[in-house]
Amino acid sequence: MILQYTVPMSDMQQFVKPHELYSYEKVREMLVHTVLEKALANAGIYHTVTSEIKKKYNGTLNDCYKHPEYLSTILEDKHDTISGTVSKSITKQLEMFSDDKSIANFLQAINS
Repeated sequence: MILQYTVPMSDMQQFVKPHELYSYEKVREMLVHTVLEKALANAGIYHTVTSEIKKKYNGTLNDCYKHPEYLSTILEDKHDTISGTVSKSITKQLEMFSDDKSIANFLQAINS
């Protein structure tokens, strides 16, 4: 008897399609998504923030790369006491990539 277990797809697995050719922009988007997941999970607010993004903007965490104001607004409105800590964590993790204009713009937007 063979038992099969299906692992639910994570946000990242849904975001990344197997065998898809990745542009630099897609790689940057995945990098930011991963950093956001880590920072929000470490702060204990991953699920509440992703729920708020869905409810308020009908979007996902992936959308925050192109729309960093989604994340900034939700952190300021709902999690003001730790928004600075989360922003600093994201900035620290992405600072080595901040010479890239897209990453620099993202960091500027979430820290303003």
